[in-house]
Amino acid sequence: MLAKIGFQTHEAATNLKLVEKGLNKEDLALVVLVDFPFQIIGGWLAARWSVGDKALRPWIWGFWARLGFAVYYMAILWVFPRPPTPPSFFLLLIVSNVFSSFASTVQFVGMSAFHTQIADPVIGGTYMTLLNTISNLGGTWPRFFVLRGVDAFTVATCHVDSSLAKASQLVAAGAECVSEAGKTLCTEGGGKCVIERDGYYMMSSLCVGLAVVLLVTFILPTAKMLQALPLQKWRIKSGPR
Repeated sequence: MLAKIGFQTHEAATNLKLVEKGLNKEDLALVVLVDFPFQIIGGWLAARWSVGDKALRPWIWGFWARLGFAVYYMAILWVFPRPPTPPSFFLLLIVSNVFSSFASTVQFVGMSAFHTQIADPVIGGTYMTLLNTISNLGGTWPRFFVLRGVDAFTVATCHVDSSLAKASQLVAAGAECVSEAGKTLCTEGGGKCVIERDGYYMMSSLCVGLAVVLLVTFILPTAKMLQALPLQKWRIKSGPR
């Protein structure tokens, strides 16, 4: 439930920020499309790495990699060039997305392999479904708070040329440029949203910092303990009939 907090800002908001920086939606779709064949390869490799008594080892590797990519994408967005996006930078985005998705696939397959190993054959599929549902929930519930946090930390104002503004009230109403309503009002008034402080960087840094603390103090020791348990500990004990 807590293990995926570190890269939630990256996964929930990075693509939005890329579009905001000037990347075309069609180019973003191409970046995601190119990544698909590599996810298949990543799943196959992760399945091979998860064999044995250390099934969570690939998951831990993927954890560190995804935290690294969360920091890496902050740097990418910081130096993102003005539109149009140069081909070299677009190629960098494709390669970066491939490796980032590879780390995510390694984690997913590694955790699924661990669930397969510990699932009680008596209720097999039900056990695995429950474990995977809880794991997936850990990557879903933080997103609402992450996106709200990005907006809360962001400071953006609407800059409107007074000669283009229809009324002074419009300038005042368009001053806030964080919400969709504020952005729309600013655009309709002939203004431009200027971000003075981007909450993405602050929220992503907070998530990564919290994840590192959790990883070192709780997640790593717990993962090592869980994969060291004998299979009998995971079996359901039925009472006498």
